[in-house]
Amino acid sequence: MLRDISRNLIFLGLAFFHSLNSIATDLQIKIENAKAIASFSVGIGSEVVIESEDPLIAGPAVFLGKALLPDGSNSFQIFLNKTDHKIYFIDASHFNSKGSNLQPVLNPYEQAGGTCTGYAIYDFLQQKKLSGFTGTGVLATKLANEKGRTTLLVDNINEYYLTPQHRYSIQGILNKYGKELGFNCKTYKSDSYEKTKERILTNLNTGLPVLISFNLGPDMYQSPFALKMYDKGQVKVDSRLWIPRKIGERNSGGHAVVAASSFELDNKLYLVMIDSDWSEPRVWAMDSFLNDKTALDEVELTTCK
Repeated sequence: MLRDISRNLIFLGLAFFHSLNSIATDLQIKIENAKAIASFSVGIGSEVVIESEDPLIAGPAVFLGKALLPDGSNSFQIFLNKTDHKIYFIDASHFNSKGSNLQPVLNPYEQAGGTCTGYAIYDFLQQKKLSGFTGTGVLATKLANEKGRTTLLVDNINEYYLTPQHRYSIQGILNKYGKELGFNCKTYKSDSYEKTKERILTNLNTGLPVLISFNLGPDMYQSPFALKMYDKGQVKVDSRLWIPRKIGERNSGGHAVVAASSFELDNKLYLVMIDSDWSEPRVWAMDSFLNDKTALDEVELTTCK
């Protein structure tokens, strides 16, 4: 990463013009059109300009989130360069976000084995806390230290795969937690893409995550944008994705992910996703990956308020 000359970041809290200076002298990020999401004045989808001597990242971009590790520490910030249509993960060491209010997205643990739904439930609870949810205050306590986080993750896996009362029931498990944490959950299915899209966006626009479970087809899909770890040499990021199967495709098992937020580019909708198959957030092309050719009657949305 750029570790030459450091200086303090300046964030100007103006309604439509914010400025972030990186620690590196040749990188400056100006947020020109902030998209407010819930309590975050700079939400995912905010339009920015990256000013840098490095032509690789310089130019107009879209802010895709401040990625936080499960312990709450900064990991990186994510930007979609509108010129080359590549997503850049830029290490948090380049930024001093004091005084800013950037929308966070979980940088998850990678799952162990075929336990994606157990991890997705855990990621959902983590992202719910990052969205600003307080409830009874117990969730923050559970996630405050490594012992609490590990216990919650193991319990998620145990409840979904082994406990007869809640086995394979995402809503049942989350409602069990909700009694203690202070929320109620609902599931939703529709064979209409417009209704499915409306339900997802309605929740994301309030800052709340959506847990999405579905059946897979036989093949993985490619990310709609190339993914780059900025200034990490030859480090490659896996650009493959698991998405819901299309009507008529062979069922190749189930999967679960968390939608954290949405954004628009060139009149197309995209979702910022947390998928425990990878240790960084991913992006879905919403109208391509969820549409009337998708086996939508198998796609289940879970939301908690």
